[in-house]
Amino acid sequence: MSGWRYEVWVCDSGYTRPDEHDGSCGLWQGAGVHWNEKWFGAFEEAARHGHATVQAVPVGIDLGWKPYQAFEHVQGGGLCKGCWARHELAHTKHAVDAATGLCRTCVEVTQQRRGPLTRTPFGPRFMCEECRSGFRRMHESANRDPDPRVYRPVLDVSREDSEG
Repeated sequence: MSGWRYEVWVCDSGYTRPDEHDGSCGLWQGAGVHWNEKWFGAFEEAARHGHATVQAVPVGIDLGWKPYQAFEHVQGGGLCKGCWARHELAHTKHAVDAATGLCRTCVEVTQQRRGPLTRTPFGPRFMCEECRSGFRRMHESANRDPDPRVYRPVLDVSREDSEG
């Protein structure tokens, strides 16, 4: 068969909290393969797991296409990239909690500032609701009416695409 193969890969690291999936997942298990126009089935399958990705792989297509990550899902939301970037710029000293040995501010950001994979002008990013709506307002106030598909969860936009 030629075309696009959509492979669902599920994190098999044994993590139970969303913040444990922030870049430390190393064990992955193949969970399914969907072909061509059935691509949204792969997204839905990934969304049923605690943490999963969908890799789009061209098969028998000689047009210079390369495999890429088409979708990622973290139950409870992935770490908001905007919040984490602001945190890294403003956070100069770790305030370590004696009981946990972790920085309270870092833990607060990683556990509370989470959201779904969201369409942005710069590609898909995990975004919390506050950042998503803030970026949308910023674009609207700059007289740039953003595409109605931008600043929305990738899964929602993909569902509409698959139906229409």
